[in-house]
Amino acid sequence: LGIGASTGGIHALGQLFDGLEGPLGVPILLTQHLPASFTVYFVQQLSRMTSLRVKVAEIGDMLAPDTVYVAPGDANLQIRKGLHGRVHVTLDPERTPAGNLPGVDPMLTSMADVYGAGAAGIILTGMGRDGTAGARDIVAAGGWIVAQDEASSVVWGMPGSVTGAGLTC
Repeated sequence: LGIGASTGGIHALGQLFDGLEGPLGVPILLTQHLPASFTVYFVQQLSRMTSLRVKVAEIGDMLAPDTVYVAPGDANLQIRKGLHGRVHVTLDPERTPAGNLPGVDPMLTSMADVYGAGAAGIILTGMGRDGTAGARDIVAAGGWIVAQDEASSVVWGMPGSVTGAGLTC
């Protein structure tokens, strides 16, 4: 499961995690647009919102169920399938074409590549269109995307873009 958020995302994530009834049984990848200097504090805050394990993603992390891997503020969180089919974290320090770092699109695209129809994404409040290209890749691979509604979004840019592109289920 991949989650992308920006402006207003911390509040939205609090509500999302508060609504979880128990373990999901899958790894959760999370890209929140934040500078690197805030990532550790953000992870601490998220840890108080959920019983799931929350950590800053590091190169080589092997994905485990019910763990939230948070993109560091200075790299795109991506995944790859390695030896024996084990999925691990890679980090890319290059800004997306739209200038985001970290970016939601690279995360979702890598999920589509690795998990195909087993990939799912949630796009939460935020400015711009980050997440739309990656959502398109997940849907093309047979996965699904949901987006936060306009009424509850601080800024309906990211979820509005995904919804407007007809990518949500």
